[in-house]
Amino acid sequence: MEKLSFFDKLKVLLDVSLSSKLFLLVIAFIIFIGVVFYTTNKKNYKTTRTIYLICMLFIVVFLIMSYYSSIGNLIDNLMNNIFILIYFPNLAVYVAALIITNIILLVSIFNYKVSKLIKNINITVYCILSYILALILSLISKYNLDVFSNESVYQNKNAQALIELSSVIFIVWILFLIVYKLIMIYLKKDYKAPVEKVIVKKRVKVLPDYINEVTIPNIVRDKTKKEEKPVIVPLTKEEKILKQLDNSLTIEDYKILLKILKEKQKKEERKYTQDDKVQELMNLYKSVR
Repeated sequence: MEKLSFFDKLKVLLDVSLSSKLFLLVIAFIIFIGVVFYTTNKKNYKTTRTIYLICMLFIVVFLIMSYYSSIGNLIDNLMNNIFILIYFPNLAVYVAALIITNIILLVSIFNYKVSKLIKNINITVYCILSYILALILSLISKYNLDVFSNESVYQNKNAQALIELSSVIFIVWILFLIVYKLIMIYLKKDYKAPVEKVIVKKRVKVLPDYINEVTIPNIVRDKTKKEEKPVIVPLTKEEKILKQLDNSLTIEDYKILLKILKEKQKKEERKYTQDDKVQELMNLYKSVR
């Protein structure tokens, strides 16, 4: 068979495309589908989906009507090859099955969303297939079988039986996982999670110790007259103590004592504790009394 260059292949593509008007219609149809897909967005995705389904249905019907016999032979050949690959897998298929097995095992172990039942089934199947693989490798080494030649491997009845057994286990396992996944998707689709009632508790504001709580007086006021709201000045802890010593002192007197105390504290360059402040205020009060 003569090997063609890349440009020769492009020339063949162009010649075959121009050999029939049907291919020009196919090109126009594909361009139309491409434009529809390129312009798909959130607003028109339903219209695009409908167009896609109609086009796929049209293509399937057209292919069945035009190439009925060829499609039937293709399906028969495909099923035969699949059957052969399942029962008599070559080295590439067997290695791919081992890789898929390891990937499924790792995902099921490290993904905490996988149920415990599926995880245990995956681990069990992995252990069984690993043991069968060890037996097959032992037979290959014992009888010097050529792993790159199916005839060499399948001439040994023991190797053939173990390979067929591992293939059947792998296929049944994959089909089970697919069916299980489809069932879970269907069940989750109709499942509605129970709505939890959220109880909101109102926070009760707790006043500090130095603020006196004042109750609202039961007084009927004339709404026609504008009354000024009384300004309530909360007493500090020091002011409460001084108030107990002498009720005749006013808030202004307390402020003056506090101002003197702050100036004294600033001169001494030290911080007073709460007890120190109380004691100093009492001393100041006695000195000015």
